[in-house]
Amino acid sequence: MAARTDPARLVRQARDLIEEFNRVVLDDAKELSAPALSEATQALKSLVERLPQAFEQTADVLELLAKSDKVTVGRGGVRTEVATTAAELRTVAADSEQLGKSLANPASVLFSMGGR
Repeated sequence: MAARTDPARLVRQARDLIEEFNRVVLDDAKELSAPALSEATQALKSLVERLPQAFEQTADVLELLAKSDKVTVGRGGVRTEVATTAAELRTVAADSEQLGKSLANPASVLFSMGGR
């Protein structure tokens, strides 16, 4: 049977790639063009648009694990802590959905820019 993929490892890889992106943009600022920034912004928008689903699914799985009695907490009740945490994750999902919507205009404007 194939080894399962560690979800935390995948997210750390994405984080590391964003850090690399930040360095590249600063290091190569004078060589970049508006079309290159547009393409990068479109990709960032696409990434951000996927975050709500990731947070929602994390909340869903947490609740599933709790129902299967696979969650413990250091203090407080499991049901309360899971419910609170799942609700907070869903709030973050809504916030990140708004971030994706907020990226629509700058991404659109950048798309129409040319370079020299």
